[in-house]
Amino acid sequence: LLRAGMSVSPDVAPKRKAGMDMASLVTHTKSCDVPETFVESAKDWPLWDSETQKQEPLGSGKFPFNYNGDYATERVLIISGKATLAPDDGSAEIVLETGDSVYFHHGFACQWTVHEVMTKRYNYFDKDGALKTPAAIACDKCGADCEAESYLVNGEEDVCPECYVNEKLTGGEHQKFGEPVQVEVQTKKAKKK
Repeated sequence: LLRAGMSVSPDVAPKRKAGMDMASLVTHTKSCDVPETFVESAKDWPLWDSETQKQEPLGSGKFPFNYNGDYATERVLIISGKATLAPDDGSAEIVLETGDSVYFHHGFACQWTVHEVMTKRYNYFDKDGALKTPAAIACDKCGADCEAESYLVNGEEDVCPECYVNEKLTGGEHQKFGEPVQVEVQTKKAKKK
């Protein structure tokens, strides 16, 4: 089922126009309407478990999430559980339950509230609907590929050098290809008299 403002292809997000709510960046299909072909294709996708997601506050089932990676759409099949998604712009909440499918289009941002522990199968697709392998490390701020160089902030957030500087972040661990950059400490040799 298409939500208002959605294009014919669920892989192509509509251009957000003034007055268009963020919920239009989600295509949600209730379990009774999910095609069997979608269920079959999702069987080999990676599995996500809500218990592994950092929650704020701890154990609350609540966490913010921005779909801003280097993909056009994240497709999801809910395997178990129940959650409510509250779009950041205050538009209508979306309730996800076992068996539902969801297409999250690039730019969607929301607050998750997991009511029953959730597992989901997911994968990433480009604007033409082809499977896309996301960057090994993508900036959690802008979505840019930052595998070659990034900063690990607060032990979990990958940030590209540009966002790190622009947002005036500090204390991040400088990394290259996911490994800490060793800082060379130069010592001055004492001059002999």
